[in-house]
Amino acid sequence: MSEQLYQRQRQQLLHHPLFNWPGLGAWSFYFLIKAGMALFGYLELELLWNLTLFAFLVVPVRFFWLRFARQIIAIVAATSLLYTESHLPPFSRLIDQWELVSSFSFWYSLELIGRIISLQMIAALLVAWILYLYLSKLLRMTTVTLVAIVVVPLLPSQQLQPIDVAFGTERGPTQQAAGTVRAPVNNPDALLSEFYARQQEIQLRPPATVSPDFDILMVNVCSLSWQDLEQFDLLDHPFLVRSDLTLTNFFTGSSYSGPATLRLLQSSCGHVPHSRLFEPLPACTLNQQLQQLGFRSEIRMNHTGAFDNFLTQVQQLGGLENAPFVEPSQFPTAMMGFDQSPIYSDRAILTDWLEQSNDAPNFTFYNTTSLHDGNRLPGFRGNSIASYRTRLQTLLDDLNQLYDDIIASERAVLVVIVPEHGAGLRGDQLQLPGMREIPTPALTHVPVMMRLFGPGVNDAARSPIQVARSTGPTAITSAIYQTMEQRPFSGGSYDPSRIAQAMPEQRPVLENDRVIMMEIDGQFFLQINHGDWRPYMR
Repeated sequence: MSEQLYQRQRQQLLHHPLFNWPGLGAWSFYFLIKAGMALFGYLELELLWNLTLFAFLVVPVRFFWLRFARQIIAIVAATSLLYTESHLPPFSRLIDQWELVSSFSFWYSLELIGRIISLQMIAALLVAWILYLYLSKLLRMTTVTLVAIVVVPLLPSQQLQPIDVAFGTERGPTQQAAGTVRAPVNNPDALLSEFYARQQEIQLRPPATVSPDFDILMVNVCSLSWQDLEQFDLLDHPFLVRSDLTLTNFFTGSSYSGPATLRLLQSSCGHVPHSRLFEPLPACTLNQQLQQLGFRSEIRMNHTGAFDNFLTQVQQLGGLENAPFVEPSQFPTAMMGFDQSPIYSDRAILTDWLEQSNDAPNFTFYNTTSLHDGNRLPGFRGNSIASYRTRLQTLLDDLNQLYDDIIASERAVLVVIVPEHGAGLRGDQLQLPGMREIPTPALTHVPVMMRLFGPGVNDAARSPIQVARSTGPTAITSAIYQTMEQRPFSGGSYDPSRIAQAMPEQRPVLENDRVIMMEIDGQFFLQINHGDWRPYMR
């Protein structure tokens, strides 16, 4: 009798609401999908916050209206947590840039949504849901979910190991070797601070005793990297072997147009932290130094320059405030841009540049967005990724024709081809195709080409020189001033090999706002929002 009473009381106690806790139900699927994504590096599972959400969902609630309210709160919290754990840009950044994002064309917005939610992803989720429904008949999925939430974040991951690193020596026309400095890699912040300190010592100056005897055309290409050339099978285009110098290991320093272009135009000094790009020193801007030598400058673009105030930034922060802007609307329209504005013909604008006569040496800064993600070619069926190869082929053909036209004109001009950043249409584990929030090597490792044209230097048989060591924007200024110093059209001798040897070497440090990627002994490490450094895995 006492045994029966005990069993009855035990059953009543176990069925008491305090102990009769519900399972997660379909929420188990949410947590298990995230655990799987974390295993493959697509997000970082936050143990504490996921356990908090888990507990919030399994606590017994008696009243229907409370259960309904809990579901609404859980959906909002789960969505926010998933976004935070992903490698997507901070939501605050999206809000700050909403004016820019809202200017995207309807077709480009639709294309971006398709990259985020693809048919393959929908199919994978459908298969995973069917598998989950089957397993839920065999296993208690709430228990499996709890184990996954706890175990996955604790699995061992690759950590930053102490490595002895020697800085490369940085040289320029007026720069002496600074010796070798060593810093422990297990303190990347100290390594970065040392890099900034050494870069602050670099300040290139043009040769004071030389009168310029050639023009300079700087072609700043948006959305072109070595990865793009490889991905779209254009590494063998004939234009790519027609330059005197090709910098095969050049890093732009940023993966957004404005900052990357400012680093190029402020390249008379070394690499500065991202925030200091918007506080430029006049002595560090290439154009102002060239103006002191007698150069006249001008700005050309095949777009309006209105998006993200790009033209204003170039003028006010790039040292080109006194340079006239050649209105691009006088040229034929080649395509429609990602922001619904016209993109004008590169060939027409460059042909017009070549036809202009100048009494004084001229510095022309030309920016082209023909390759920008989201542009639409007239009559082309397909999205902007599908049209990228066609657009790249056309641009390379136009630049190839430009070289032929300059040779025919016998004009003395130094042409410098410097991309801003890559298109990133392959994407990786951190970013969707076309996104550039994180300045990965694929986005910032770009082909830089330089060639001098003019009487006596148009020998088609000369071999191009490849500069394989790591370089950055200061190498551009160095090459320009070294070319001037050789006085190629004033009795001197043009020697590209000496120019290549004098280029300053620079460790790849790649920055956007609150995002830094730094190369250490051949491996890239990433820091986001001043957090911990972690290896970047492609």
